[in-house]
Amino acid sequence: MPPKDGKVEVRLETLRVLRRGELPAVTAETLRLWREGRQPAGIRLRRAYLRNDELKSVEDERKPLPMEDRPLAARMITPKGVALKLHLMLLFAAQCTAKPGKAWKNPHPVEPTPQSDHSWVGLMATVAKYRGPGIQGASVATNKRRQVTEALKKLEGLGLIRPTKGPGRARQGFDLLHENGKSTPAAGVPYTVPVDAELFVEIPREFFTEGWVHVLTNSEIAALLMWLDAMKYDASPTSDPSLFVTRVTSAVRQGAYGLGREAYETHQQLDAFQLLDVLRPEKRHYDGRWQEFAEDSSDLACHRVTLTPGGFTRDAGEVVQEVLQRRDARGDWSRPPNAPRRYSGIKLRRPERDQEK
Repeated sequence: MPPKDGKVEVRLETLRVLRRGELPAVTAETLRLWREGRQPAGIRLRRAYLRNDELKSVEDERKPLPMEDRPLAARMITPKGVALKLHLMLLFAAQCTAKPGKAWKNPHPVEPTPQSDHSWVGLMATVAKYRGPGIQGASVATNKRRQVTEALKKLEGLGLIRPTKGPGRARQGFDLLHENGKSTPAAGVPYTVPVDAELFVEIPREFFTEGWVHVLTNSEIAALLMWLDAMKYDASPTSDPSLFVTRVTSAVRQGAYGLGREAYETHQQLDAFQLLDVLRPEKRHYDGRWQEFAEDSSDLACHRVTLTPGGFTRDAGEVVQEVLQRRDARGDWSRPPNAPRRYSGIKLRRPERDQEK
């Protein structure tokens, strides 16, 4: 029997708590927000939010890009914080309300009020444990508000929101700022919904309405944004005219997207969740290492990746819990038996010699 993975066990228990608790209500409120609004099929993220305009040099995997040189999405990868998830929810809500090219003038309040139909506390699913009564004790609701407040501080520090009541007071109201991070405390650039002429990637609306934004980790979300970007702007044809695949080299992953090896390796989870189909070269081990590695080997290639049709339309909590249970029991990231793969039998149209080290 494979050894237990403590991180997987904790994540599995956290997900069970979420599913028994507020996750169903939060996803229902998110779907209601979408239905009451413009009902966009996808949520647009400007490319500058997740990818540097210029490829930066990274000489050593153990010395990643300095934090200030990473795209904003990569700067929000933390083990426990919810800043990235909250910001994506802000963009979702904005695009449910405002048309392309327009600003979002009335963001929802942080906490419910008699005048508001929605609130950020009500649109975020988090596990905020109650530590019991006493001087140091705090209720679940209080702990959740604290998590949202800390996320707002992070977004303010990154120039993604501007408190309307003054610095550090975002909990009392804020304006959404442009996601390129160019705003300053003295001059904020208001957020507008991206127009067709801009460079952007698009997240399926089910990423939000089916709960994926809440149950994926920050690293998985950042990596998913990278793969969505690569599929749109750097896809390659295959022997199947309807199927395109993409790849990301180590230099691009680090220098453009600001992501380390840990984030890249989440392709295993995303494949197991059936959000991505990952085509691994024959001589590459499951963990990404090569058999008989040689720099001049002609069979070196990156993993090839394509999106799984309809992957986001399933209930995220149910899918992820099933995979985590299998991972906990078997020790590997695997799909259900007989789960189909798009690339079965296909060949790459133009083999390349890129490598993910």
